[in-house]
Amino acid sequence: MPGPRDLIAMLRRSPRLLGALAVAMVLVAAAALDVPGRLAGLAPTGTPTTGASSATPSPAPSTQAPRLVPLTNADNRLLDRCTPGSDRLARCGPAPALGEGTWLNTPGGDTARLDDLRGSVVLVDFFSGSCLSCRRAARYVTAWQRTYADAGLQVVGVHSPERAYEKDDRWLARALDDLAITFPVLQDQGYATLTDYRTQVLPSTYLVDTSGTVRAISLGEGGAERTERLLRQLLQERDPDAPLPAPVGALDDGEDPEPGTTGQIDLADSRGTRVDSESDTVVGDDTRFRLPSTAQPDGTFSLGGLWTTGTEYLVPRDRAVARVSYRGRAAYQLVGGSGTLTVTTSSGMTRRIVVDGDPEPRQVHVAPFGPETLTVRYDGDLQVYAFSFG
Repeated sequence: MPGPRDLIAMLRRSPRLLGALAVAMVLVAAAALDVPGRLAGLAPTGTPTTGASSATPSPAPSTQAPRLVPLTNADNRLLDRCTPGSDRLARCGPAPALGEGTWLNTPGGDTARLDDLRGSVVLVDFFSGSCLSCRRAARYVTAWQRTYADAGLQVVGVHSPERAYEKDDRWLARALDDLAITFPVLQDQGYATLTDYRTQVLPSTYLVDTSGTVRAISLGEGGAERTERLLRQLLQERDPDAPLPAPVGALDDGEDPEPGTTGQIDLADSRGTRVDSESDTVVGDDTRFRLPSTAQPDGTFSLGGLWTTGTEYLVPRDRAVARVSYRGRAAYQLVGGSGTLTVTTSSGMTRRIVVDGDPEPRQVHVAPFGPETLTVRYDGDLQVYAFSFG
């Protein structure tokens, strides 16, 4: 086996080998930094994670505010001058260019460029069509677009798909119709724009002034009234003499989550959120789980019965069950396929929900109350993606 001196001599004689080693080192570093950034943890709470196969209780969710990803280049390093969630405008360098991808809601699918929007105040909105927090936040973004368009606001969306089916442009077009989104939206399939803006959190918004400078950043759901105050300040900077319409303010529709609401729990990417007493039997491609006998911690789930595990969703077999404990006024499940969910509360109340086999997964309202610990039994041919709460 060659020693260190032999390896050094080989590298000196072979520039190609040296280049290959450099590429390998870059790939290792990128893997360590998780480039282009995981989309799990898109939940705005920034829940810490541990290994998905762990049979030990996970740590409690963190209350630390989400931060920008420390992966910088010449185009985005000044974003650190903005403190996400700050009540004050800052000057955080030029907004990174929007990357390659399909554009929706533009004439003929033309590319929308930030340079072409100079003179307008621009809100860059990062979201996912299946993310419940994103869908709630979209209510505010579309209201601001309607209210302030004539005052100089332009909204540009960047759709960063959480799941494979969201990368279908036809699916995204239907999702935009469902959310009443009419502003230009980039399908950021490769997450290049998400990476350049140094966020792993959906939804996220960036306010850009008329010169193309980023002035404020918000990561995660919440803070809508703060964001509106800041965008109004930028509109006043644009034209101090122009009157502004009345603020949108809080939307009085009962959809905003209460403080402390549990963030989205992705079942296939369960690091830090799954608690099982034991995962003890492998049956072909399936694993048999047992529900824990102890109390279910808040913000976690557990499995019982036979399950097929995958990278994006889990498939329940033979009347398998999941238990989830959450804080919030309601619980939803992102589920695909066809079958029946039998939902049982901690007090023993039971209701059946039929899933009718839509072409794409959809959010099913499983409990119109909370906080609670629910047990869900699955019958039929179903794919279970996530629990979300509102």
